[in-house]
Amino acid sequence: MAASIRRFCALTLALFVVARNGLAQESKPLHGRLSLPAKDWGVVLDLPGFTLKNIETKPDGRRYMIAENESTHLVVSLTLEQVQGGRSADCNDSLQKKAKHPPFKVRDVRFSRQGEFDFMEYVVPEVNGQQFNQKSIYGCEFYDNSYIDLHLSKVSYSPTNGPLFAAVLNSIRIDRVQRTSFELLQQASRLYLQHDYKGAIGTYSQALELEKVNAKLDKTLWYVLIDNLGMSYGITGDLQEAKETFDYGVSKDPTYPLFYYNLACTYAEMNDVAMRAAI
Repeated sequence: MAASIRRFCALTLALFVVARNGLAQESKPLHGRLSLPAKDWGVVLDLPGFTLKNIETKPDGRRYMIAENESTHLVVSLTLEQVQGGRSADCNDSLQKKAKHPPFKVRDVRFSRQGEFDFMEYVVPEVNGQQFNQKSIYGCEFYDNSYIDLHLSKVSYSPTNGPLFAAVLNSIRIDRVQRTSFELLQQASRLYLQHDYKGAIGTYSQALELEKVNAKLDKTLWYVLIDNLGMSYGITGDLQEAKETFDYGVSKDPTYPLFYYNLACTYAEMNDVAMRAAI
């Protein structure tokens, strides 16, 4: 597959750069939003004054976001993971275990529940003999076969900082969204750039289905969508789907030369696979 990947990438580099520079830059929002590709909802936090430090898809498929308020030094991280089942009691059990085996000596351990979220908090007074006084609050919820994991922390905590934590905790909510094909293309391109090609396939496919019903993307972005979806199929070894994707591109725009080139690469790779199987 390495040779075909090189063939694919050689002539799709220009569009790849469009996706990288035009779509995949993460803004620094006042609302932190995180979602899983296959879900029609996301977890939203109101984070005025925060800077988004990182948002990524982990190798195991988890979605992760971390933000920091550089004035107050409050750090917020959020992780979403798709799971099967899961009960509120499981969430509480995990917090109980976390409290019993903290990385450092802790004090002021408390448990609480707010809405559908379970919370556990404690303070780490010192680390290696140095005063630390870090306040941490952990929260979790199971929702729609997904595990939502929230963590807030602040070093040099004092009771006057309580409202900083409360503002974030009171803002957390699940928000159902209807994404546009452009938004889906943005999300899929972030996954693509992280080499999460399997994750990108699902979101690119959703964008393409929307475009088939109601085309909104301009021509350049539509080319990116078809090229990167076909590329994702090819890189993950699903050559039949790659072929069908580029065939569809040709059927809609027979003047675009890269569709033909990528089809030729796909056929070449399919023949390679067939020959290897025959040996």
